Amino acid sequence: MITYEANSILANFADISRFPRNSGSEKAVSDYIKKWAEGLGLDVAQDELGNLIIKKAASPGCKTGDAVILQAHMDMVCEKSPGSPHDFSRDPINPVIDGDWLTAEDTSLGADNGIGVAIAMSILEADSLKHPPLEVIFTVQEETTFEGAAEVDKSGLKATRMINLDHACGSEVIIGSCGGTGVNFEMPIGREASVSSGFKAYKVTLSGLVGGHSGEDIHRGRGNAISLLMRFVEKTNLPLVSIDGGSNRLAIPREASAVIMTDELPALEKIIKEYEDSLKEEYVSAAKLRMDIEESENTAPPLDTKSYMKLRLVLRAYPNGIIRMFDDMEGIVESSDNIGIIETSDDSIRLVSEVRGSYQATIDDILETIKLVADFADANIETFSAYSPWKSAADSELKRLSVETYRELFGEEMNPVAVHAGLESAFFASAMPELDIISIGPDCQNFHSTEERVSISSTLKVYKFLVELLSKLTL
Repeated sequence: MITYEANSILANFADISRFPRNSGSEKAVSDYIKKWAEGLGLDVAQDELGNLIIKKAASPGCKTGDAVILQAHMDMVCEKSPGSPHDFSRDPINPVIDGDWLTAEDTSLGADNGIGVAIAMSILEADSLKHPPLEVIFTVQEETTFEGAAEVDKSGLKATRMINLDHACGSEVIIGSCGGTGVNFEMPIGREASVSSGFKAYKVTLSGLVGGHSGEDIHRGRGNAISLLMRFVEKTNLPLVSIDGGSNRLAIPREASAVIMTDELPALEKIIKEYEDSLKEEYVSAAKLRMDIEESENTAPPLDTKSYMKLRLVLRAYPNGIIRMFDDMEGIVESSDNIGIIETSDDSIRLVSEVRGSYQATIDDILETIKLVADFADANIETFSAYSPWKSAADSELKRLSVETYRELFGEEMNPVAVHAGLESAFFASAMPELDIISIGPDCQNFHSTEERVSISSTLKVYKFLVELLSKLTL
């Protein structure tokens, strides 16, 4: 039994963690928050998707104009450890306190963006705070389609300022985010007429990589399990039956498996051991990496030579990883692509990736490369869940006030940054161009992975900062 501090943020996070929050399956948590808000006597609207708009009047004595939006998304990326029996359609997330960190048992934590939801809930339930009128918006499907932010009814909103609560560094204020799109790439394959005599099928699994957020962690060089496993397959020079890996285009793949055929198992096991040792030397973050082999029940013939060579070229030519860094912001990624999923069927191989860029021109340029690869491979491509880049106004008063407030409270600087991740802020900026928007959030690590965690002290610090900032916005 986990005992939480007597703090409303952690209590609220624990409460919403009881409900499944995979993208597209947010109804239970949306219904819970709706009932919770109604119990506080707040004005609540819930749409068919499950988006919530909760309105709270200005605190006594504060002017009633110039409302402020607080916004976060309810869904999460669902990742679990290999072999974990956790069922994200019904099982709760089990948060665990480890010193200053809140993490989870064998699953992603859902701090992205459950901690933002919990912070906003704590603002709503506090009666002693000084704040302007609040329009709190909890959206769905941020991690998959952005449909929640795109479709939520903005027509009745009165706000002129918006604070998005979806960031992973407490000492930064986001003033811009990248745009992007999902890409589905499906390539037809052919197979040999039969299996060579004496050859057996074996499943080789590469696991134990750190993974992470396909945007915010792409620069950390942690390795993509799909790419690394294909390198291994090439080294063996053995027939390939299938290759499958990854679970979400927004997560750097931590695990992948390939079915290959051989009539010399000891030789294959030797290559596996040598390659595993080589990767651990190459990747400092891969201390837990392992490669396992077991006999496979897959009886399909291997890919024919043409299809195999085509796959090799596709996985080497398809954009994957950092494409370009900013030339005026040190250490910040401007554009990237992440192959997050590969799946093999009887007659095709499918890749799913996430293209990101801070400029529409660079997104379009990456897509042009993918189109050329698709032409070579006779593949079909479809884009989906596109979202636009967001850039805050250069003269943002909300940014200026945030930096000033943070300095006054903590004697430290708050750094304005642009992030290599898609934020729902872009949809609100497009629909409500008069909005002055920033994004903030507490220190979090390893989003979209089983190593995900959030700092408790940073969460409390961000809450204190937000309370003070809202107080100043009543003036």
